[in-house]
Amino acid sequence: MATRGFLIILYISLITLISVCYADESPGYKILIEGGESVLTENKDGSMNLTIQNVIPYAAIFDEPGYIVLLEMVLPEKNTTMNAGVIFSNPDGDNISLVKVSNPDYSADTMNLSFVIHPLEFYEGNILADLKGQSDSLNPDIPEKEHTTRIFIEKEITVSENYHNPDRCMDDCERYNEKSTRIFCEMNCM
Repeated sequence: MATRGFLIILYISLITLISVCYADESPGYKILIEGGESVLTENKDGSMNLTIQNVIPYAAIFDEPGYIVLLEMVLPEKNTTMNAGVIFSNPDGDNISLVKVSNPDYSADTMNLSFVIHPLEFYEGNILADLKGQSDSLNPDIPEKEHTTRIFIEKEITVSENYHNPDRCMDDCERYNEKSTRIFCEMNCM
C-alpha cells in the first residue's frame, strides 16, 4: 500500500513538473530531412516552391533521446506552417536560410518532397537558434549550384495542443516517442 501511495505522489509530481516546464518554455524538437539537389521557384504571391529531389525516406528527430522515423510520420499537415532552416550544400560551402514551410507534398515513387516556403523575417525561438547566426537571404539561384539539401523543421509542442486535444496528444506521444520514454509524454496529455 505504501508503494502505491508513493507511485501516486511520484505521478502527480511528474505531471506538475512537466506542466511547469511546458508553461515556462516552448518545448519542441528539430526534424531533419535530407535529399539531393533542389528546385526553387518563385510564386506571384512572394512565396516559393521548394522541391527536394532524391529525399531519404526517413527523418531524424533531435529530441531526448533522438531517433529515426519514416518521413511520412513527421510531415506537417497541409494547413500547418512551421519554421525551418534550409541548408543548400555544395563543395564551396553551405547556404543557410530560415523560412516558414507549409503544404508538404511527398511522393515515395519519385522520392521528391515539395514545400511552399516564405522567407522568415525574424526568428526568436531557441530550437533553430544554432542556424540563425549563419542564415542568409533566400535566393532562387542558390539551388542551381548545390548538391545536397537539408531541411531542419521546428516542431513545437504547445500546452494547448496537449491539454485541449488529448487524443492528438496521445497520438503524438505514440508517433514521436520511443516506447521506453512514452509514459512521460502520455502523462502530460492526461
